[in-house]
Amino acid sequence: MANINFEKAALAVVPAGLRWVIAILLSVFTLFYLLPTSIAIVRKHRTGIVFTINFLFGWTLIGWIVALVMAFGENLKPQNITIVQVVGSDGRTVE
Repeated sequence: MANINFEKAALAVVPAGLRWVIAILLSVFTLFYLLPTSIAIVRKHRTGIVFTINFLFGWTLIGWIVALVMAFGENLKPQNITIVQVVGSDGRTVE
């Protein structure tokens, strides 16, 4: 049986100049695809969920738009809530 090196065979079919074009196009596509995640990282905003939605559902375009909207969305800060319990003069809780 002949020993075939498929990697060399595949590269021999594609000219060197075209390989560079393909590499650049794939790089640009990847950067554009991960744009919502990059924005979330820069804004330090919901990074994990934006990455998950972008990675799993970004290919649907709707998922990519949802991730982009979440990345640009309002950065919600936790609210400090103070609970005050009022006690009457006889020591019972007033409702």
